[in-house]
Amino acid sequence: MPRRPWRGRGRLAVVVLATGVTAMLLAGCNGGSDKAAGKSGSGSDGGGGGKPVPAATLSITPATGTKKVSPGDHVVVTAAHGTLSSVALTNAAGKEVKGTLSSDKTTWTSAEKLGYGKTYKVAATAANPDGKKVNAASSFSTVTPGNYTLPYIQNANGKTYGVGEPVMVHFDEPIPDKAAAEKSLKVTTSPSVEGSWHWISAQDVHWRPKTDAGKYWTPGTKVTVSADVYGVNMGKGLWGQEDRAASFTIGSSIVAIADNKSLHMKVYKDGKQIRDMPFSGGKGGYIQDKYGNNVSLWTPSGTMVVMDQEKRVHMTSSSWGIAKNNPQAYDVYVNWGTRLTGDGIYLHAAPWNVGLHGKQNDSHGCFNLSDQDAKWAYDNLRPGDVVIMSGTPDKVTVDRGYGDWNLSWDKWVQGSALK
Repeated sequence: MPRRPWRGRGRLAVVVLATGVTAMLLAGCNGGSDKAAGKSGSGSDGGGGGKPVPAATLSITPATGTKKVSPGDHVVVTAAHGTLSSVALTNAAGKEVKGTLSSDKTTWTSAEKLGYGKTYKVAATAANPDGKKVNAASSFSTVTPGNYTLPYIQNANGKTYGVGEPVMVHFDEPIPDKAAAEKSLKVTTSPSVEGSWHWISAQDVHWRPKTDAGKYWTPGTKVTVSADVYGVNMGKGLWGQEDRAASFTIGSSIVAIADNKSLHMKVYKDGKQIRDMPFSGGKGGYIQDKYGNNVSLWTPSGTMVVMDQEKRVHMTSSSWGIAKNNPQAYDVYVNWGTRLTGDGIYLHAAPWNVGLHGKQNDSHGCFNLSDQDAKWAYDNLRPGDVVIMSGTPDKVTVDRGYGDWNLSWDKWVQGSALK
């Protein structure tokens, strides 16, 4: 019946994930000694008329003296007119950074991310076909961020969700460069499906698949989301702190359909009806909160997604700005709560008005159910399952819980920073 603000699906760890890597490949050719840069042996054919073999040359990126290198950028050493004999990339403590050598031994590429605010040295040696060697070195430093952001993947690793579950990433700082952040985020599915990110706020971005209206995830889909934000410049001195990843599975399709005319909610599993629950919804109208804002007493129409569940929920009108002396004020505990929106729309037990269920609306916006139906919903619905309401003037918006499916695909794609 009553509502309260969204507490989220779980406690947010104080961590940050950053996405996208700023390319800073600064070409630089670091010559070795004069001897190494000079001519090689004659390569004669016995008469002294053979062509000289060119000396090997080395190029190191970043070039020596480069500052504010992104830790996500690769260090690359390239040999021309010869092959690499040795490459050592070390930090200030002398610890070597791992790298990979190309099959033709002409290119070495770092295989580990660097640290923030660190100085590194590169020492390389190459030899031409005559065996004459050339040495080169580079010293550079990485950027020291003014601030960090950590991404939190809101989908629990290893969990099974309903067909309406969006992929969700929350950053613990507002993101100035959303395009850079979004580039560092990746969703992989099996089977493969087209999808798009959409920024819900300056800190929250969701991904959902492209589907026809009224369709959601295909049951059984495997989903992996990665936030490779470390070393990503997200603008205004904000850099990604740590990479994160999670995988989850989409379970069977459970969709509950309710309307304000019949005051019945019918629940379908894989297209087959499995429950019919009479309810009492929001009594309708609006009241003013203590800030002068109108607060709806309607149950909102649109597509909602189960966010979380609580066996016992403390609901207070003061949590959404209603003064204690207001005639609509309340402070109650309810059982078998299934949360549908961030501002506190629930399915929950309301035995005090069970005689009105299926007949008359009398709540502050929640779906009031009998004890038996509320417990059934608590036991049989799960996060990601879909609840659809129709027939009221209040609407579910994209930022009202997980309201992602209320936007058409064209409008959803417009919320991507890369479109």
